[in-house]
Amino acid sequence: MIDLRQTFKKNILREFKSSFPRFISIAILLALGAFVLIGLKVTGSDMRATGNQYFSQHKMADAQVTSAVGFNQKDRNYIDQMDHVKQSEYSIYKDALTSDSHKTIRLNEKTSQLSVYRTVQGRLPKKSNEIALSKYEKGNYKVGQHVKLVGNDGKKQAAGLKHSSYKIVGFVTSSDYMQKSDLGVSNNGKGQIDTFGVLAKSGFSKQTPNVAKVSYDNLQGKSYSDQFEKQLNENVDQAAPGMAKRADKRQAEIKQDKREQLKDAQTDLDEQKENVQEKKSQLTQAKAQLEQNQAKLQQAQAQLADSKEQLAQLPAGTQKNALSQQQQAKQQQISTQEAQLRSRQQQWQQNSRDLQDAQEKISASEKKLTDQKEKIDQISGLTYQLQARNDYNQGYNQFGEAAERIDVLSNTFPLIFFAVAILVTLTTMSRMAEEKRTDIGAMRALGYTKFDSMKLFLVYGTSAAVLGTAIGAYFGTWLLPERIYDAYAANLAVPSLQTPPSWLWISISLLFALLCTVVPSVYVVWKSLQEQPADLLVEKPPKAGSKVLLEKVPFIWKRMSFNQKVTVRNLFRYKSRMFMTIIGIFGCTTLLITGFGMRDSINGIIDNQYQKITHYDVVGVYDPSASQQQKDDYQKQVDDIDSVKKQDSVYYESATAKPKGSTNNQQVSMIVPQHQKDFSDFITLRDPDSHKKLKLKNDGAVITQKLAKLGNYSVGDHVSLKDSAGRTHRVKISGIAEMYAGHDVVLNSNYYQKVFGEKVEYNAKMLNLKDRSSKNIDQVSRQLNKQDAAVTAVQSNQAKTAISTVLDGLNSIVLIIVLASSALSFVVLFTLTNINVSERTRELATLRVLGFYQRETVMYVYRETSILTVLGILVGFGGGYYLHHFIMETLPPNNAMADMALHWSNLGLSTGLTLLFSLIVMLVMARKISKIDMLGALNSAD
Repeated sequence: MIDLRQTFKKNILREFKSSFPRFISIAILLALGAFVLIGLKVTGSDMRATGNQYFSQHKMADAQVTSAVGFNQKDRNYIDQMDHVKQSEYSIYKDALTSDSHKTIRLNEKTSQLSVYRTVQGRLPKKSNEIALSKYEKGNYKVGQHVKLVGNDGKKQAAGLKHSSYKIVGFVTSSDYMQKSDLGVSNNGKGQIDTFGVLAKSGFSKQTPNVAKVSYDNLQGKSYSDQFEKQLNENVDQAAPGMAKRADKRQAEIKQDKREQLKDAQTDLDEQKENVQEKKSQLTQAKAQLEQNQAKLQQAQAQLADSKEQLAQLPAGTQKNALSQQQQAKQQQISTQEAQLRSRQQQWQQNSRDLQDAQEKISASEKKLTDQKEKIDQISGLTYQLQARNDYNQGYNQFGEAAERIDVLSNTFPLIFFAVAILVTLTTMSRMAEEKRTDIGAMRALGYTKFDSMKLFLVYGTSAAVLGTAIGAYFGTWLLPERIYDAYAANLAVPSLQTPPSWLWISISLLFALLCTVVPSVYVVWKSLQEQPADLLVEKPPKAGSKVLLEKVPFIWKRMSFNQKVTVRNLFRYKSRMFMTIIGIFGCTTLLITGFGMRDSINGIIDNQYQKITHYDVVGVYDPSASQQQKDDYQKQVDDIDSVKKQDSVYYESATAKPKGSTNNQQVSMIVPQHQKDFSDFITLRDPDSHKKLKLKNDGAVITQKLAKLGNYSVGDHVSLKDSAGRTHRVKISGIAEMYAGHDVVLNSNYYQKVFGEKVEYNAKMLNLKDRSSKNIDQVSRQLNKQDAAVTAVQSNQAKTAISTVLDGLNSIVLIIVLASSALSFVVLFTLTNINVSERTRELATLRVLGFYQRETVMYVYRETSILTVLGILVGFGGGYYLHHFIMETLPPNNAMADMALHWSNLGLSTGLTLLFSLIVMLVMARKISKIDMLGALNSAD
């Protein structure tokens, strides 16, 4: 007796073996769909989970307050009592240079409550001469070595530090420094913080804290959630006006304290003046007395001379001798008086010189006091800068924005991948069910139940779905997320990505896969089972041919060859396969064009920005409240730099813009040029579409294109700018300029005065250099920062380097997309062509029997595939254009904008790859066609 169950199992295994290529192609299609869907859907959440764990480990502060003058007790009390402040911690930071590599290093006091440092090697410093460095310095230093820190001159010990050399005791990570480079601005070195270190409080010579870390008690949700970010920004915005007022009070207090100090100095000076005046009066009296004594002496000398003449006329004798003795006594007395007079004259002269010295010192003191009074009057712009973590920590901001962009991408690419995979899989499984029509009839005739007849398709479809989903889930859970993470985190100091399996998206992928494989085949089988087994044992007759529209155009139809006519009729004979092929190739071509277009658009950001838009190399920012001599010295330094080709004065300030509808603030550079006519030599302001130059107007500012896109701004709208003092200003938009990297807001001096209520005070020099190498730009920046008036030096290549690093990483994502799209394109072509060949086995066998050559038989099928492929490619051009435009609106960082144009090379490469895959499929199918059993195929209906 035959074991039907055992026979059924063998039948299933036989089906897997005989249609293994079809099984694998279905699994690969579903794997590609699951790979992209799971990979893109989980990456954003994985990044946020990784970030939140990192922030929690470091007890990251929610906001910070910084002050150039430090915080006194009143400041600390005010900060502690701000609304919703749960915890605060105060510490010191100071910038210096490493003597060996001349890196600008920010030295931070070790904290214990907020924004703590975690060691990756060694320990945190305990003694005053110990230091822990960033973990990214492990390649340059070792634990136990000493690092020498110097001031901006590169020689002397850095001010504010207790020692010139510190012993390295460990390497650390910090949530406050999430970028590997460009950690912030400094007035040391080249103006950019290169690395950071941690000292004990005793390692600083000045003990006044100048940074306050703050955490809030009303924040809900996790970092990067809308609820968290919105509440955090509200806390900061509400506290900013009060903090600005506190800074004004502190400024007034500082002025008052300095004036009190000057009062004491003025009192001492007044006393010195009185003493000098008294001595001057005494000297005047002494001089009068000397003159009287001089007159008396001269009179006595005259009397003595007269007596000598009288004595000479007397005869010798006793009387004459007596008179002679009297004259000698008078002569001796006069000589004594002369000596005393000379002595008193010398003393008077010495006192006169001392008085003159005292008067000169008083004059110098008066000048010094006057200068100090002027400096006190000039004290202005003192700010306490309160910033949320997404403002002061650009790495935090970039990390969150990257996760958001991946979320947006996950709503487009997976849909296309899965849509193509679903359509092709539906077609394949439906065709498989139709092919097994006679087998189903035989099974029913042998006594198998309807459910048994469906089992083959259930097992087959479920196996393909599970296998494809498993493969896609495995690589989509770690490979794609890690590649994307590495791309976006290329310039970020963040830990390795956590990639736990997302059972939600794995389940959704499996559900889609089962719907693609099991449902259509079961539906076709169910329809077949409604017929009698005897009817199922007979194959369906082939579809009848029908006339096509082209036949009604004799001029064309009569001039077509036999093969061409057959091809046209066959195309419309199998309409479902025709549309499936076109749609499949359309989807694959769309993805390929998008991938290649992304590569060129991303790589074009740097070229467009730094060849067409940005021409300056350095912006040297100085303190406008510095003394005139210091500002003159700064200007002289600029003039003395040989490599300066052109210079101009500008007002330059880093401000914050909050685009409408966004929880993330954007860092912008606010620029007011002194000479508008020459400004195009440094930055070209032009319309993004017409490329016409934009003029600065008295009723508005020019903002850059990406900022306008982020906030959905247009000309006439207003953008809110928060200056460095925390004050918010509404700025009207008079123009939108083309810009590919960074955000600029450019105003003329008249509109600046209108918005800010004060005349612009130029505080920077914008420089074009003859030698534009990074080495020379660094050297010029260091020369500028050595000046007493220097604040910082902003290099145009800072943003260029950071964006280049991110873009290099994005290219790896593009590579993955291109490879996945190529694989999808090949599998789609292979699967659909395989269906076409399998479906028309009898037809092809007939052609061979009729004497068609192998090449002719292959071309009989491939001619149709080629036409459908070309049609799919042409339709894909349009899909690629729109998808590329959408992706490039989303993919670049928020401070960068890509060129939306597609190049002919993008279309050519995509077309070439698709045609190449088509050719490979043709070669594979040619071998299959050559192995068709003609006799068996022709007898299949009997």
